Amino acid sequence: MRTLGMVLLGCLVLIVGTGLLHAAEEQEAAPIIEVEKPIYDFGQVLQGKVLKHDFRVVNRGRAPLEIWNVKPG
Repeated sequence: MRTLGMVLLGCLVLIVGTGLLHAAEEQEAAPIIEVEKPIYDFGQVLQGKVLKHDFRVVNRGRAPLEIWNVKPG
């Protein structure tokens, strides 16, 4: 009986360990967005003036970064 318990415990440890390893690999493969300066202040602006500013966005993760539905603030 003790041997069967040890075998079952060993199997449980292997299953849990494999699941944790797989979860860690998936987390490493996630996209990680980094915006150098996420806020830009234009100061006072006359009504009707067209403004433009480029934000530098970098993906620091290992999976593709998809940016959807961008809207001005």
